[in-house]
Amino acid sequence: MKKMNPWIGILLVFLLWELLHCFVNPLLVPDPVNTVITLGRLLLFDDLLVHALFSLYRLSLAIVMAMVLGIITGIIMGMNHVLEKLLVPFMYVIFPVPKAALLPIIFVLFGLGDLSKMILIWMILYFQIGLAVYDAVISIDEDMYISAKTLSLTRVQLYRHVVFPAILPSILSTLRTSVGIGIAILFFAETYATDKGLGYFIMNHWSLLNYSEMYSGILLLGIIGYVIFRWVDLLRYKFVNWT
Repeated sequence: MKKMNPWIGILLVFLLWELLHCFVNPLLVPDPVNTVITLGRLLLFDDLLVHALFSLYRLSLAIVMAMVLGIITGIIMGMNHVLEKLLVPFMYVIFPVPKAALLPIIFVLFGLGDLSKMILIWMILYFQIGLAVYDAVISIDEDMYISAKTLSLTRVQLYRHVVFPAILPSILSTLRTSVGIGIAILFFAETYATDKGLGYFIMNHWSLLNYSEMYSGILLLGIIGYVIFRWVDLLRYKFVNWT
């Protein structure tokens, strides 16, 4: 963490952006400095902050639901051989199905509001998280269980001191991947049946040919993703620094 310099990545992004602005049509790729100024203006004096809060609300709840249920499912599949034989084939069958194709069904069942968008994100992340946790559980060294049995650990102590610490690195790695996927799906979900959210904001200004505002929304999505990634990195540094 101490060796990572976030400014290097930021400068590279803005350098590439400036090169595109110079060599591509400046109307289609606005200047990055002006875009940052536009972003500040939209956050302070327009409704961009409202759109960002709606997106964060949808994304956060969907990821929390997917993480909680996915972790529980993965641990159950890895620790119970009977349920493993039932649930793993089910997960293997459902996981490859493109969940975005189910969007009309989700709208019919759950309406056009926030719930349907969060369920779409949840469905995509849940199976990925569940299978990642399952792989982590079955990868725990058998000697760990033998040691726990020798120490006469209770079931709760086994999960607390053996299983959960062993799978925590995989959980945090999956969380980082899930954030990236969740933001991509959020953008897709917010282009349908809503007038709030960064996805709607970006596509609306694209249709109005307001490219500076459009890029401001894209930049804000990137900033949100970057902040969450760094937060996950801090969690890894604090709780699984042995990796």
